[in-house]
Amino acid sequence: MSERSHSIALTVSIAAVERDTGIPKDTLRVWERRYGFPMPLRGTLDERLYPPEQLEKLLLIKRLMSAGHRPGRIVQLPVEQLEALVREHAGAHSGAAPSSARGGEVPTARFYLELLKQHDAERLRRELLQSQMRLGLGRFVAEVVAPLVTEVGEAWMRGDLEIFEEHQFSETVHRVLRAGISGVPSTDMPAAARPRVLLTTIPNEPHGLGLLMAEAMLVLEGCQCVSLGVQTPVWNMLLAAQAHRSDVLVLSFSSVPTQAQVLDALTELRERLPSGVELWAGGSAPALKRAPAGVRVVRALASLAEAAADWRASHAPATD
Repeated sequence: MSERSHSIALTVSIAAVERDTGIPKDTLRVWERRYGFPMPLRGTLDERLYPPEQLEKLLLIKRLMSAGHRPGRIVQLPVEQLEALVREHAGAHSGAAPSSARGGEVPTARFYLELLKQHDAERLRRELLQSQMRLGLGRFVAEVVAPLVTEVGEAWMRGDLEIFEEHQFSETVHRVLRAGISGVPSTDMPAAARPRVLLTTIPNEPHGLGLLMAEAMLVLEGCQCVSLGVQTPVWNMLLAAQAHRSDVLVLSFSSVPTQAQVLDALTELRERLPSGVELWAGGSAPALKRAPAGVRVVRALASLAEAAADWRASHAPATD
């Protein structure tokens, strides 16, 4: 085998790079032209093929972009500088993990993270279920799941977790929260006081844990929730809101979508949704600070209870 043939045999396609890094193909091509990186090899059909070291660098770039770095400032940096930036960011956000509950009732987020790194999926699931039963669903979401999501995100930034471990974590927490939501007892609250809430994310938002945590908190407030999962096209959100006669559309955002993607989606939805359908948005996207008028930005999970109470107050029957 020639040296070139051997090199090509170790490469991955542009589709595989997009899948493993979350960086769109079009973005990779733009960076290639604008910054000279990545610089793929070419296969027999002139297709782009990326060596492993370029894939590793792209993963570092993606981590830093998720932390708020702009691609124009980091794409051309050598790997050593990218690794130093990752360590710097991780150090700035490290420290003792908060206790998952008051009085030592449940383990810390670090305890669950260790189970994840030990690949003890069944014990991780059992421990999370036990914490949920001890605390109740609301406190479990606020005191265990939310800090744990932050801890896992920081571990991924430091390079302490593999992608499959992060996926395992997400799947385990999804299972536990779904079980908790399905176990919430029915309420005696009149139907008119229970807003019909539709939950989803925009097409550029693949993360669904924030959405599921919001659903759990809203179900506890008596809301009638329908989740579409992640990455729903805007026009389909509009159809779903009409089909379900929704009172509220809730969107969850991580730091993955760009500012333009967040603001464009919110603007279009607010313009096209009926005026009687409220639009709530929450999560860690910095763009939410510039949300258009008519969008309620929910700063924290606990604020969902206030948002639901405000909706009930504004829809209460008029009294003489």
